Amino acid sequence: MVVKLRSCKEVRWAMARVRRNILKSLLGTGLILTLAPFLSWGRFLYRETGERRIRQKVANIREIPPNSDITFPFPRTNDPKIDSDPFRQYTLIHLPEGELKAFSKVCVHLWCLWGYFPDRRQMQCPCHGSVYNPDSGVAIAGPAALQPYPNNALPELKVEVDENGDIYVSQPDGTVGVGREWKKYLVPIQQLAASSPNQETVAYAPLWKNLEPDEVKSLIGGYGVKLETAYGFRKEGRNTSFLTVSETNLNDVDAVYAIEVRGRPGELVKLAEDDRVIIAMLRS
Repeated sequence: MVVKLRSCKEVRWAMARVRRNILKSLLGTGLILTLAPFLSWGRFLYRETGERRIRQKVANIREIPPNSDITFPFPRTNDPKIDSDPFRQYTLIHLPEGELKAFSKVCVHLWCLWGYFPDRRQMQCPCHGSVYNPDSGVAIAGPAALQPYPNNALPELKVEVDENGDIYVSQPDGTVGVGREWKKYLVPIQQLAASSPNQETVAYAPLWKNLEPDEVKSLIGGYGVKLETAYGFRKEGRNTSFLTVSETNLNDVDAVYAIEVRGRPGELVKLAEDDRVIIAMLRS
């Protein structure tokens, strides 16, 4: 029988059903013993969506220096056994340039738990080498990167910081162990292109791989957009310095991992479709 899936959401849940069936088939074999630490996976796949209404405090911004991370359970129950469930684990990353991101700890390839590497500004899974971009949670290398959209991105939590510096997470987006529809980041720019095509706006665009300064100039020159800011790094021996530069001092960095550009919405949409760019996200 051939079943036609009409949406990305149906694809996600179809994969979840397949993985549940695999777990059920293992119940009758000795192989289930090897999965004992992760038996809570099945419980996760049946969770209610009430957690979408939860707003949970994680830490204070002063406790997490730039380019560092902490791991926490979501939603937290204060029961150590439940909170140790691998499918509840999320990592909050304070990126070098100051932004905060919170992603599911479970790799969408084969469900190992990835780690953040500050010197590379990347998340990497130790099992099969999948690498994720921390701006978007999208896999950029390894087997997870070869999976079809939307099964190549980590689920993400919304992050907010209040006036006291307390960090809160809420509104999970995506299905843990399955993926997330990350291309919707481009939708606001597409809507502007339809409603206000001549209104210049600013977008943040993470790159699939690091580009040298001359490659960045070539990239933006091809789409008629103006480089506002480039985010890159410079290697000095064993040390890595993460720098924010303008177009005039672009050569101060060895390579660039993301750019912030200004242009008309249509130009930004075309930029986002370039195979060197992961996505373009509207800056508020």
